[in-house]
Amino acid sequence: MSPPTSTSTEVVAALEPYRPRLAEGATDFTLALLALAAANAKGTAGFNEPSPQDAVALHALAHWRRDARHALKKVESVSAKAAGRKLAIQWLKALIEGLDLQRQALSLIDPVAATDAARRAGVAVARTSRLESRVDRELA
Repeated sequence: MSPPTSTSTEVVAALEPYRPRLAEGATDFTLALLALAAANAKGTAGFNEPSPQDAVALHALAHWRRDARHALKKVESVSAKAAGRKLAIQWLKALIEGLDLQRQALSLIDPVAATDAARRAGVAVARTSRLESRVDRELA
């Protein structure tokens, strides 16, 4: 990996404190979803009845989204001429969109609407992953 250019260094520095937190957010949410799925498989909660596992998943999702919003604000504060800024903003906005759709999928009472939100979240996650890879290549 070559050292970042002086203009991309600004974006790298803006993202640096958030990259580990975003990764932790993804892990925490994934673990919360696995616990939620296990609880749902046991059928301990009634239909459309919130469970403790729902609350944990929504809490993990809220923290992940908060970190993504903070990272976005930090990147937006970097010089508009900084290499990688535009792409990093696209990535973070796509991530936030996907997280919002995940929240909708977990929060909706209507199973058809929840399923649609979950499908759209999957598309957003795939886009987010591609954008993050592009950000990494551009900032390298």
